[in-house]
Amino acid sequence: MSHTSEQPPKFLLSYHYFKKEDLDALVATMPVRPMIFADSGAYSAFSQGAEINIKEYAAWLKRWQHLFSVYVNLDVIRDPKATSQNQAILERMGLEPIPVFHTGTDFKHLDRLMKRYPYIALGGMVGAERKATLRWAATCHKRAQDYGSVFHGFGQTSMDNIMSIPWYSVDSSSWGGGFMYGRIDLWDNRNSRWRNCLIGNRASVAKVAPLIREHGFDPAVFADRTLYHRSYAVRLAAVAWHRFEKFLRQRHGPIPLPNRADGTHIYLADTSGVNQRDAAQGLNIYLVSGRAMYNEQEAAAGLHLYLAQATRDDINREVEALMAERKGKK
Repeated sequence: MSHTSEQPPKFLLSYHYFKKEDLDALVATMPVRPMIFADSGAYSAFSQGAEINIKEYAAWLKRWQHLFSVYVNLDVIRDPKATSQNQAILERMGLEPIPVFHTGTDFKHLDRLMKRYPYIALGGMVGAERKATLRWAATCHKRAQDYGSVFHGFGQTSMDNIMSIPWYSVDSSSWGGGFMYGRIDLWDNRNSRWRNCLIGNRASVAKVAPLIREHGFDPAVFADRTLYHRSYAVRLAAVAWHRFEKFLRQRHGPIPLPNRADGTHIYLADTSGVNQRDAAQGLNIYLVSGRAMYNEQEAAAGLHLYLAQATRDDINREVEALMAERKGKK
């Protein structure tokens, strides 16, 4: 997959939250096969006082390996020795996880990793002071220049961080932050910034109505709560982050990694398979129906990050369902 080719939906799934879910069934609900970043969920488990068994994590990785584009080691927060031991255990079991390096760990451990691994995940940044995080991440990238390694940033949603540093990939749970609290976030590509409005607030929605249309949605469904359904906001959020990913890919240029697609990649993280299913559906409909319905200049120019395989019947069903819902509310 080249830097400019169409991109599939991208999701991060954590073992901690998805260990009991049938992932084949989840992916089967998506019109296009996604890229999936598999994570142990060690940070979430640690925060909740839970432990992850490495043998059970390994079994989960092997069970669903056919769906994963990439998966990571079971890291132990700020314990490089234990983290390294887990890496070795998983590798002896025939797995090839990307290693994890944490803030606060001596950089000699990172140098050692970069001698062996071209792709490394950086953790420990969530909740840390932004300027310190930015300096630390920049130092990691600078040291990598001698080795050619690239990085995944766990939980990296800080604009100054991902705008200024060429991450190969990042994951974000912030994509769902808006619709969880009655807000929709929109990526304004022309002005290179995020904009938002409040769901159910007509004046707020009116200010960004043209931008909502660029995302492939009718502003009315967000201005009027009798027309609104949560799945609309989930779908719009996925489209917004898709647009933002394209912006980053253009800003940073191709970030190559042998035998993998060029970066940048943004994996949408969520604890709900329902949200990820809706996100994939929305992205699929967006590129097919958005240009036809609104013919916006930006869409016509080719917002083609995600493969669009929806049929015309799919689009008609979406429109008919919306119109039926509107009619029923009158």
